[in-house]
Amino acid sequence: MSVARTVRSALLAAFAAPALLLSGAAGTTPASAATTTVTGLDGTWACSVPSGYVYDQVSMNRSCSGGGTWNSPQFHLRTPVDGLTACTGAPGFTYDFVGHSTTCSQSSGVLATTFHLRTPVNGMWACSVPSGWTYSATTSNLDCASVQGVPTTKFRLLG
Repeated sequence: MSVARTVRSALLAAFAAPALLLSGAAGTTPASAATTTVTGLDGTWACSVPSGYVYDQVSMNRSCSGGGTWNSPQFHLRTPVDGLTACTGAPGFTYDFVGHSTTCSQSSGVLATTFHLRTPVNGMWACSVPSGWTYSATTSNLDCASVQGVPTTKFRLLG
């Protein structure tokens, strides 16, 4: 290795280490970086929905349109919990009731589907069978109807 290359490598290392420390990257592991990214977003408005969150409202405005003159959706983020009514389902949860509201709609005045999230437990009646569960009975009613007035199947969970 040449002397010039050795000196260049040493100088690069000498300047890179303090830069990493000042940026905070040297003390951050990938796992903690991911945790930091999604912690504490409950109740905030965002332009996309990160993994581990659902949303319970949509606002059509220019905040997320990249400076354009058109409206784009902005989502009110929520951490999924038992009993939350959300605009989407969530992994590890099921839902026991489907509603219809404009709060989740991206079109003014148009009803969108909402989901009453539930933590699955044995014997509960649910609109979907979560991964790792099965069911012991079914019934037909309007609780899970994504199309208003059209009966659908509800499942008695077994897991």
